Amino acid sequence: MTRQQFAELIGISVDAMRKIELGINGAKIDTLISIADMFEVSLDYLVCGGERKMDIDNLLAGLKENEIQFIKNMILSTIDNMKLLTE
Repeated sequence: MTRQQFAELIGISVDAMRKIELGINGAKIDTLISIADMFEVSLDYLVCGGERKMDIDNLLAGLKENEIQFIKNMILSTIDNMKLLTE
């Protein structure tokens, strides 16, 4: 894939991509999401170079079932909203 093709796929100009690569400009969050999607990596990996490991059981320990369901619904809603940014 050429730079031009990649830039078109993520919705930016080749010049904008070059500036991001050189560290002249940062990338907008929707651009980062598009790049992460293209390479099938998380934003954490793309931005920080690695995944943060979280122990979900420890995060949810002590919460009531309705509180856990609320958190799950928030996560699903956030995922849906992130998908809208890339459409």
